[in-house]
Amino acid sequence: MIIGTAGHVDHGKTALVKALTGIDADRLAEEKRRGITIDLGYAYTDTPNGTLGFVDVPGHERFVHTMLAGASGIDAALLVVALDDGVMPQTREHVQILELLSIDRGVVVLTKADLAPERVAEVSAQVRTLLASTSLASAPLLPVSAMTGEGIEELRESLLSLGPRRRDSDGYPRLAVDRAFTLAGAGLVVTGTLVAGRIHVDDRLMLSPPGIELRVRGLHAQNRPANQAAAGQRVALNVVGPRLSKDTVTRGDWVLHPDVHAPTARFDIRLRLLAEEARAMRTDAPAHLHLGAAHVMARVAPLTADRIEPGASVLARLTLDHAIGALVGDRFVLRDATATRTVGGGMLIDPFPPRRGRRTAERLAQLVALEQPDTATALRGLLALPPGWTDRAGLFRSRNMPPAVQQVVMSTAPAVAVAELLMTPATLEGLRSGVVNRLAAHHAAAPDQPGLQFERLRLVTQGRPSVSAFRAIVESLFRSGRLEQDGPWLRLATHRATLSAQDESMWLQARELIIADRFRPPRVRDLAREMSAPETAMRTTLKRVQRMGRLIEIAPDQFFLSETVAEMAAIAFAIADADPAGTLTAAVFRDRLENGRKVAIQVLEFFDRAGVTVRIGDERRVRADRLGLFGVAPPTANRGSQQER
Repeated sequence: MIIGTAGHVDHGKTALVKALTGIDADRLAEEKRRGITIDLGYAYTDTPNGTLGFVDVPGHERFVHTMLAGASGIDAALLVVALDDGVMPQTREHVQILELLSIDRGVVVLTKADLAPERVAEVSAQVRTLLASTSLASAPLLPVSAMTGEGIEELRESLLSLGPRRRDSDGYPRLAVDRAFTLAGAGLVVTGTLVAGRIHVDDRLMLSPPGIELRVRGLHAQNRPANQAAAGQRVALNVVGPRLSKDTVTRGDWVLHPDVHAPTARFDIRLRLLAEEARAMRTDAPAHLHLGAAHVMARVAPLTADRIEPGASVLARLTLDHAIGALVGDRFVLRDATATRTVGGGMLIDPFPPRRGRRTAERLAQLVALEQPDTATALRGLLALPPGWTDRAGLFRSRNMPPAVQQVVMSTAPAVAVAELLMTPATLEGLRSGVVNRLAAHHAAAPDQPGLQFERLRLVTQGRPSVSAFRAIVESLFRSGRLEQDGPWLRLATHRATLSAQDESMWLQARELIIADRFRPPRVRDLAREMSAPETAMRTTLKRVQRMGRLIEIAPDQFFLSETVAEMAAIAFAIADADPAGTLTAAVFRDRLENGRKVAIQVLEFFDRAGVTVRIGDERRVRADRLGLFGVAPPTANRGSQQER
């Protein structure tokens, strides 16, 4: 269990920790000289039930930002009030901070009992009044003297009875860094509270936000050498990495699993403005944000009004000066622009919100759903809202969930994964039915046409699912036998585009002539002359056949078989893939097809218009991801995707 001190300067917090542990948590020379705590101090004591860790924080108003860095990872509070002073300004502010950080257990210690025993009743009444509306209202209250030892054993027993907070032991590891230093013979050491997951020796983790990879060479948990550390423990990590040094580590960084390395400079929150704050907070009001051990300037924008009144609890957006690590459920505190007063705080709801539409009814409904602490409940609420799905990676990353936990949540919701999206089974079946119904309507209105192309069909599907999700839906319809594909055309398996008897006869003759020289087929006038048919009638028939997906007009009156266009696209890709520069020239393409330069140029210009090729001077690059327009998968690349080049 980690216990944090709280209270006004010179009320005896450090002396109390020393009386409990035998350790002087003031480690800096300036702290010794001035007699006050300036930076965070740490001390430990062994008990039959385990090791208690203490985080000793400064009480001076100038160092509240340091107090916040230490208080963010504690399980319980040791609120210290000196009997000779009573409740003082930082006593009040520290109590506000504990409440905003949701520290709901602790012990109140009335120190200096040897100096002012007659004030116990008076100061006790002050403290009870101060705590009356907080979660520490029923906290034990003990008179203690660190000098004489009075009450120390009772205090130790009272602390042990509190028990630690519930921690996220199933999530990925996240350690909030509050200190970094180097040790001779060991190297770089970072310390902090492990707020989630477990860390083992030899784990490969990441320093975030910098994004620096590291390896855990050794660790101490609760001040003891160990092979692993668990959520809720104070941890010291001996870390190594090619780009790692003491100068690259900042208080407020995180050591975490790479899957949750996602720094953010914008997130949506539930904010409570303190009732004691005399002024309302307007949109884009500046404030000092404290989250974990991080401290950064931010602007506050309420989402349901133009200002936040004192005592109000609202949905809001924070926009930060620079990105920090933050996930759902993280508690935070805001201080005013001058960093002299704590003005509010709350909980993070969404660390990866959309840039636009933050005040729309749809977005506000999403935030209400996301506020649910249980992920399955939050997911169920999200999927009941338009468009009926949500991003899988974003949701589970924001809630620090490894794959095994994700599967439990999906089963409970219930939800299914469709590419990168999560949706209910009913929504998935509704999308499948929508695709089938849309194609059926198209076939009824245009029986001579082969169907619809992928993108057009996606854009008329309700909610317009992402390209990858729609592809997964279409592929599931292929597997079930409800859909088939002809080149770029999607159609129902029961649909067959038909021609009139006259058009069918003309097409069969024309097809044989086109096949005879597939890479340089006859133009419309040549076909008409060869078949002794009117040119206008020939053109009309070929246009109808094109609508059926069997032909593609790559230039005016120049029709290629659809399968030939697919073959030429694959050839273009193969040429570029074999080229050291990854490019394609018209001359090489012409030679491979064994046709004239003019026709080769026409084909390449058609590919340019279709987005299959990108012209750069006299050369072209081929986009492998666009070959599917013609119903073919890209060949295996020799050196990687052309799209990446």
